[in-house]
Amino acid sequence: MKILKLCWLPILLMAMFLGGCSQSNEDEVRKAKRFEALKGLPLDTVLTRAYKFYEQFRATGDTLLRDSMDDYRNHFFARWELTSDSLCGTVAPDDSLAMELREIYKVVMVFYAKNTYWYTLDKTQRESLVKKDSVPLIELTEPSGNQKDLEDNTYLINAVIADIPLKEAVSGLKKAYSIYDSIYFVQSMNVMYFDTSASDTNEMDKIDMFHARRDGRKEAKVACMDKTPMGHKLLILNKEYESLLNDFMNAKVDWEHWDWPLWRKIQSFWIPKIFVTSLFGGGFLFKSPPIIYNAVFNKSHDLVILDVGEGDQGWYYYLSKKNGKWKLVKIKGGWFS
Repeated sequence: MKILKLCWLPILLMAMFLGGCSQSNEDEVRKAKRFEALKGLPLDTVLTRAYKFYEQFRATGDTLLRDSMDDYRNHFFARWELTSDSLCGTVAPDDSLAMELREIYKVVMVFYAKNTYWYTLDKTQRESLVKKDSVPLIELTEPSGNQKDLEDNTYLINAVIADIPLKEAVSGLKKAYSIYDSIYFVQSMNVMYFDTSASDTNEMDKIDMFHARRDGRKEAKVACMDKTPMGHKLLILNKEYESLLNDFMNAKVDWEHWDWPLWRKIQSFWIPKIFVTSLFGGGFLFKSPPIIYNAVFNKSHDLVILDVGEGDQGWYYYLSKKNGKWKLVKIKGGWFS
């Protein structure tokens, strides 16, 4: 009897495993058939139908309508993924600058996640993280250089933020804001860059990032990551998709009579796929922050200033390269649009 009881467990586990595999295979077959059935539709039609089902689902709560919405929306992103893979494949594996930009992007994204998480914490939680023996790692300055506007422990806070485990930051963000639980990270392929003879951050600080001569700039393609440090899959915002998304959003949002509840409803349509926000001066941001617009390298390529955008606000990130690794050393207040 005992032997029979012992035999039941592995048999049951094996049956559950095979059942799970069978269900997974069926799901994949269904997805493939559905993709074939919808791939002849124009992308704007796919997106429009997805949104119609979304509105009907919100009005009725009918889960079948929600499933239909997901069907069309998932198809839209599946086709976008294929386009993104094609674009990423155009980056030469031996492109050293593109590889550097990829590593730099990772450093910026990691600090951005930790910094955003820091602001979700209450006063007690922040104080518990601040340790007296922390070593200042990252400088933070205002554009005017007026340090009176800054807290005395700015250096300490940035050191603490940098020391927060990435896993903790990502988990906390997803709990605090549904928008950070997105599946995809949308980035642009192109970053404008130029070189300078400056040998330290003080010399590089004299560069006017905004009014730098455009003929001195060069264009480089960013080496795409399979996933971000936060676990997102990558989508590239090429001209086709940027135009498509803008047309879709402009057809849904009435800029003349700004309606926040409507905007929130439209924004929630994209969740949990991508992060979409409105810009203060009008229009929409589809690229996921942080967004690197410009990179200024010194000639030896061991110092770089990045023009990093977060919606209508921008910052300048200073990174240095030591022992083959890029490290964030300074953040400077940038611009507002």
